[in-house]
Amino acid sequence: MEYSKHIVFDLDWTLADTQIIHQKIEADFLKTFWVEINPEEIWKKYAWRSPQEWIPELLDELSIKYTQNDIESFVDWKDEKVIELLKSWKINLMDWTTEVLKNLYSKWYRLWISSGACREFIDNFIEYFNFNDIIDASTSANEVVNKKPHPDVFLRSFEQLEKKYWKSIERIVVWDWWSDVIWWKASNAMTIWINTNKPKDEKILDVQVKNIKEIYNIIVK
Repeated sequence: MEYSKHIVFDLDWTLADTQIIHQKIEADFLKTFWVEINPEEIWKKYAWRSPQEWIPELLDELSIKYTQNDIESFVDWKDEKVIELLKSWKINLMDWTTEVLKNLYSKWYRLWISSGACREFIDNFIEYFNFNDIIDASTSANEVVNKKPHPDVFLRSFEQLEKKYWKSIERIVVWDWWSDVIWWKASNAMTIWINTNKPKDEKILDVQVKNIKEIYNIIVK
């Protein structure tokens, strides 16, 4: 049945390398407290944790004084900054992203983005890469009560897809980080993990691929 095959994609490191924007901004903020940290280490150590959580934790560990207003002001400013940097930096899509998305769309798969990024950033990302005609819509984790790795952001996406079209006969989630895998099953979707590392538990993983290019041949029968 047309339009009843739904795929929800993560954004950072799944469709594009936009995560480097977040890492750079957070590392620069920590320098105001005389804390030097490699931006790549932020991703490795604090993936899927909000700045409101891990920055105070790190500053407490280092016995560095700060106020809650310092953190909240940074988070508000960061949302504006990531949009500015998206437009000024040359952000790259992951290899084969455009080709795969267009091919899936041509095979009647309806595509959605679910991300921890704010609404404005996601909308700007879709426009920046001219995906308006193939990405049907998106969900920000800021729009659900329970944040990642809880499955609410995925569930909201599938719910919106089914409202726009109709009940899905095939549901797929494509993600790149292991911490969310155990929650994918809760969204009743086929799970595709883009990663070259060995999975921690193969029983809760449907498919592992090295890159987005492999997805098309796996799911398109």
